[in-house]
Amino acid sequence: MASEAGDITESQWANFLAASVTSRFPQGLTVWEANGQWRGPGGGITRERAKVLLLVHDGSPGVGAAVHELVEIYKRTFRQDSVLWENASVCATF
Repeated sequence: MASEAGDITESQWANFLAASVTSRFPQGLTVWEANGQWRGPGGGITRERAKVLLLVHDGSPGVGAAVHELVEIYKRTFRQDSVLWENASVCATF
């Protein structure tokens, strides 16, 4: 179900995680709350609640495509103009 742009309920977020993220990254993920802001086309600053999704993966083939799919699904479902996607190499152990 689509929502107002920038207005995503906890239930909608949980559904997105279950249906779109976990199916692509079943090994695990981390989510935390944040406050974001951005400058719109008219020059004004818009502030909104945000979620940060951290996916640690091995960089195997297909990961980039899976993340790109997630970004497109999120933008379409929640009527977002853009989604920040940061990619960095890290050393991690579990």
